[in-house]
Amino acid sequence: MRRWQKKALEIVQIARHFKGEFPRPALFEGATPTARRIVNYWRLAWETYRLTPIPRSLPARLCIEATSACNLACPHCLTGAGEIGRPGGALSLEFYRQLLAELANHLWHIEFHNWGEPLLHKRITTMVAEATARGLSTSLCTNFSLPFDAGSADALVRSGLKIMGVSIDGARQETYEQYRVGGQLARVLHNCRLVVDAKRRLGSPTPRLLWNFHMFAHNVDDVAAARAAALTLGIPFDVSRGRVVGPDWDPAERFVAHDAVFPMACYTLFHTAVVYADGSVAPCRGSFYAKDDLGRIAADGRPGAASFRDVWRGEGFQTARRLFRERTATRDTRERICFNCPALLDWHRYRDHLGRGGDPADWRPAYDSNQRFNYFWTRGPVRRGLDESHRRASPRMTRPLEPPAAAAMPGRRDSARVRPPPPAGRGRPRR
Repeated sequence: MRRWQKKALEIVQIARHFKGEFPRPALFEGATPTARRIVNYWRLAWETYRLTPIPRSLPARLCIEATSACNLACPHCLTGAGEIGRPGGALSLEFYRQLLAELANHLWHIEFHNWGEPLLHKRITTMVAEATARGLSTSLCTNFSLPFDAGSADALVRSGLKIMGVSIDGARQETYEQYRVGGQLARVLHNCRLVVDAKRRLGSPTPRLLWNFHMFAHNVDDVAAARAAALTLGIPFDVSRGRVVGPDWDPAERFVAHDAVFPMACYTLFHTAVVYADGSVAPCRGSFYAKDDLGRIAADGRPGAASFRDVWRGEGFQTARRLFRERTATRDTRERICFNCPALLDWHRYRDHLGRGGDPADWRPAYDSNQRFNYFWTRGPVRRGLDESHRRASPRMTRPLEPPAAAAMPGRRDSARVRPPPPAGRGRPRR
């Protein structure tokens, strides 16, 4: 096949994919399609497919942490573990508006959470409302175990927030608090009712609430009761696999399957920008420590690049993206978080598999979702004592695990096989 024919075929393949996303990708529910956003999204898809190290496109999604603080101490979260990845603080309106001014015309969606609790930010509804006014879809994930009243619920609904994931990992306080350490289940459920009531009172279909239940060894018996409670509240219920530090709690996937592993180049390096309140720009959501950042934007008097574009197209991101073309070991690349990232290693294993004439359906990932989680955990300082203390403090099962009937097992599937990406719009906030 000639070079021009190959390129034409690639364009047709991208166009077929893009046709199903037109005019608005379903993943970004509630966003307003514009010519600039559509063109940017097409260009982004093309440059991701080509693994372009210096893209002309800008990200479709911005993950910006409203605050690094959290009111709980979840044992398998770096924030809950008391780790400090970078200077803490809350996102200033000035820096937030600086990013909106540069990116909003190209963005489709903003997430306001990563490692902290977004509802602790006093101006969170203002930030959401300003994104809504620019036609952007918005989401946040919360533990929701904090002071909240009817007025707060009204403000949240009026802000135009589109999706709100609530992490509730139990149907009883004694189960729930084993992971959400310091949380109060009754308060969380009360707060959910306030939002449901505010939506009804104001006649608003948003935010779309999601009950996110992370399954661990200690709470498998609470799934049915939690699902029933969600039904009573009128909130969609989703079960996902709880990730733990160290050995997997359910290696045989008897209770819930691992997250799907897709053989694709890193979604975040091309599609999603991860920005912190101090202006630092990380390669992905899993990156916690400042030493792994790929650049910094000048924010609130701190030094840094003059614009987001300078970082997005800068040396740090260029090097990370090139690793997906060729994983070349140098003194510089070996120190980068992307070099040994399971996503990169599995990507090159997949390409080698195809190069040997292998069937894509026969490929198996080398790393499951818990192993991938542990990779990011180990990027921090050597802290064996801390890791061991967390394992001792981790939720404990009270009796031997007995898997439910296969038909009742959430997400049960052959997770080792490659599966196509989930239908657009099925994404959920997770923390």
